[in-house]
Amino acid sequence: MKAMCFIGAVCSVLLQAQSMPPAATPKFDVVSIKPCTLGVERGGDSTPGRLSIGCALLADADNTGLIQQAYNRYASGQLTSTQIIPIEGGPDWIHSETFRIDAKSDSHPGILTMLGPMMQAILEDRFQLRIHRETRQGPVYELALGKGSPKLKPLQDGSCTPVLIGHPLPSLEAGQHLCRNMVSARSVDFEGGTLSMLVGSLGLVLDRPVIDKTGVTDYFEIHLKFSPEDSGAARPSAAEPGAPAAVAATDAPGIFQAMQEQLGLRLLPAKGPVDVLVIDHIERPSGN
Repeated sequence: MKAMCFIGAVCSVLLQAQSMPPAATPKFDVVSIKPCTLGVERGGDSTPGRLSIGCALLADADNTGLIQQAYNRYASGQLTSTQIIPIEGGPDWIHSETFRIDAKSDSHPGILTMLGPMMQAILEDRFQLRIHRETRQGPVYELALGKGSPKLKPLQDGSCTPVLIGHPLPSLEAGQHLCRNMVSARSVDFEGGTLSMLVGSLGLVLDRPVIDKTGVTDYFEIHLKFSPEDSGAARPSAAEPGAPAAVAATDAPGIFQAMQEQLGLRLLPAKGPVDVLVIDHIERPSGN
């Protein structure tokens, strides 16, 4: 099963990115973009100053992809948001055609800077992307405290180093690691995260954004098991490809029931602000 890591789709690499982004966004000296076949091309071995995107979509069916990373997840050159923002507009090929991107910068920028502001420059220069962000009123879920005390396990000191949204990744001493937070079609496993980070992850498995209304800001270990059947939307990138129907069957409760029983929290339907990335113009990439 494909799982989403909330330090990004290239989680194991991003754990090495610890430097603060420079005041002025550096530029790539060399950029190569080639069509590729998903599942065949190798890549993802990025290091500071060298970006390697093995084979990626601009916008996947679940709104993940290069545009989401560049203009939301790492837009500021660090972990900017764990939310998934819907992407509207653009031709059908941005959801089906995949590209291998290799780029190099002699100034050795960090990986998150390359995936965020520097990827924006690639998309705007080579794909002629024009995009803007809107906030609208729409259907959401509100995460609220359930009846009684929440069933949340506080993060133990020293077990892992939390990732702070909007801040550079912290430097790690020997033996330390960043808290790894994962979500799939049937589970959420946070080694150490906040409820605000949880609502960002739930956007991958629910049919609408989630807003944190709990007022709780502490870090917790969070483990949630649920059936995907009542999530309201199929998420192809989180589903197990080729799995027979029998495998999908599970004894786990639906996510709404699981949230109440396992965490002592509730998901309530409501209306609220919904951010949207709107593509105004995009073209297939220019030649290398």
